[in-house]
Amino acid sequence: MDHAEKKTKEGIQLTIIETIEALMEENKINQATLAREINTGPAQLSKCLSRKGNNYFGIDMLIRISDYFKVPIDKLLGRTVSSLSKKPGSNTDICRELVNLMETGTVNVINVTVEENTYQPNKEETDNPANAFRYEKKKSPYKMFYFSNYRPLPNTKDMNKSEKKRVESELNVKGLYHPKRIEINAFIEYYLKLQDLYKKGDLPQAFFEQAIEDRLNQMRY
Repeated sequence: MDHAEKKTKEGIQLTIIETIEALMEENKINQATLAREINTGPAQLSKCLSRKGNNYFGIDMLIRISDYFKVPIDKLLGRTVSSLSKKPGSNTDICRELVNLMETGTVNVINVTVEENTYQPNKEETDNPANAFRYEKKKSPYKMFYFSNYRPLPNTKDMNKSEKKRVESELNVKGLYHPKRIEINAFIEYYLKLQDLYKKGDLPQAFFEQAIEDRLNQMRY
């Protein structure tokens, strides 16, 4: 390894150390706790975090650290990578994700009627191509997907006392609200507010993308 390669490696190593130290401080944990959580020896982690010597983080350890803090490895390396894709997913990808969300009970589905602005065939003007369509509002039936803030519980109307007691016990243990869905709804609200500012030109694109990326990295569930 020549001098230039060594300096580059040292720079990346220092960035990793500083990022991990910042994450530990942010999450109020010490090296011993982090070592225990990522299933590695405290001495090994201490060597990797040392600014002296030639001990470097292996990819396996970086993966475990990124999983624990719920951040991408790029963040540990000091790279800022936007998670906002400019290219829409294929219909196959979208439908597969919807199937997964429905089958796992993550989303709720209801029937809704939406009034839309449409162009409909103009039956009265069949001879003039320029007037072949006419503008009108039309009500269309759709399926709506949403994340309920409340835990999905069975209907207790026809339950006996024992079954109702079991449901009440479950509520006492888990609570009424669904923290995972509440977090998703909070993110959606945050994203839409920032997107509105971005579209109006009141928020630079780089700030918008970084703010959304940071919020995604901070999600707990």
